[in-house]
Amino acid sequence: MSGSVRIGIVGSGFSAHFHLASYRKIHGPAFEVAAIAGRDRGKTAALAAQYGVARVLDDADALIADPDIDVVDLCVPNHLHVPLIMKAAAHGKHIICEKPLGGFFGPDGAPGDWSAEGFPRQAMFDAVIGQLGAVGEAVRKAGVTFCYAENWVYAPPIAKLNRLMAASGSTILRIEGEESHSGSHAPYSRQWRQAGGGSLLRLCVHPIGGALHIKYEEGRRRTGRPIRPVAVTCQVARLTDIASFRAEEPKHIVTGWQDVEDYASILVDFEDGSVAQLTSTDTRLGGIRNFLSAYGSRAVATANINPNTACQAYTPDGSYFDSEYIVEKTETKAGWSFPAPDEDMITGYPAELEDFVSSIAEGRAPKSDLMMAQDVLLLVYAGYLSAAERRTVDLRPYLQAR
Repeated sequence: MSGSVRIGIVGSGFSAHFHLASYRKIHGPAFEVAAIAGRDRGKTAALAAQYGVARVLDDADALIADPDIDVVDLCVPNHLHVPLIMKAAAHGKHIICEKPLGGFFGPDGAPGDWSAEGFPRQAMFDAVIGQLGAVGEAVRKAGVTFCYAENWVYAPPIAKLNRLMAASGSTILRIEGEESHSGSHAPYSRQWRQAGGGSLLRLCVHPIGGALHIKYEEGRRRTGRPIRPVAVTCQVARLTDIASFRAEEPKHIVTGWQDVEDYASILVDFEDGSVAQLTSTDTRLGGIRNFLSAYGSRAVATANINPNTACQAYTPDGSYFDSEYIVEKTETKAGWSFPAPDEDMITGYPAELEDFVSSIAEGRAPKSDLMMAQDVLLLVYAGYLSAAERRTVDLRPYLQAR
């Protein structure tokens, strides 16, 4: 692509905020965030003013059709990802999509109060397989670059872990990872129809993506091709339904989950015989916990994204720190804490967007690409099927189909 890469953001919520903040921190090819579109005109205009975005559009369709936009950055709720990806590809736009790629949000024509309780997970899985195929075909037919916004791929601790495994020449035998905190406060997260699943989809996609990246890179070093996942075994639970917890007051963990899980543990088998054990939960006190460990034949390394001990602080009264951000999802600022010096950097957001802009400008695939997006979503919904039917799900037929 010649000239400046012109980016249009769809959405004005949380992810749009941190994308705009991270665009300010990146270097490389010339680019500009040329426009932003959102349903709430006032909120969108305020965000545009805060970050110096020149144009505000009223809806996604107008932005996608705009000939002055090269890249559509989707910072919208999960259920809108696939419809907007299809529209962007049809207009020949490059795509940046926040995680996850898509999901199942209820059968066609389902009433607004549809619940996933008792709904067949096989039907969900089949629908997602069709979704993956449709997205893949649309992106390939359009010849556009697809960027999957999995920040763990770009987080400096995980990048260092990958370099250590490469330097040691290790066979990566086992990977362990987790994302956990005390629960999302977003109302949409309580219902499958809006979220597409519970902690497995909202949280575990990060360690899943990180583990896939580590094995992809190991395979490329060894044979020139990524090592792919071939089977999934999973357990899910709603731990906040435990009777003794329900009787407790006060509660420090988010409750009110309707038809989604607040805990998931997934075991992934890779084609070389290695495994990954990955966990997510909305029931962990003490702030967010994000880590990935690789157990190699010649080295062991752990990437601690959160908490990160680059800065440590103590105060007997949390009110003393009222004016200062500490770290995501901590319940209190009192006592010892681990303030994030630059949370965006340590979690990989600027490096992620820099790779995306560069890949589009250079006409190459990004590190976190369509294959990553498809494999992650496949693993998640295979996990739901595995948990429901208490069996291991073979992924190989679906990998071959893509």
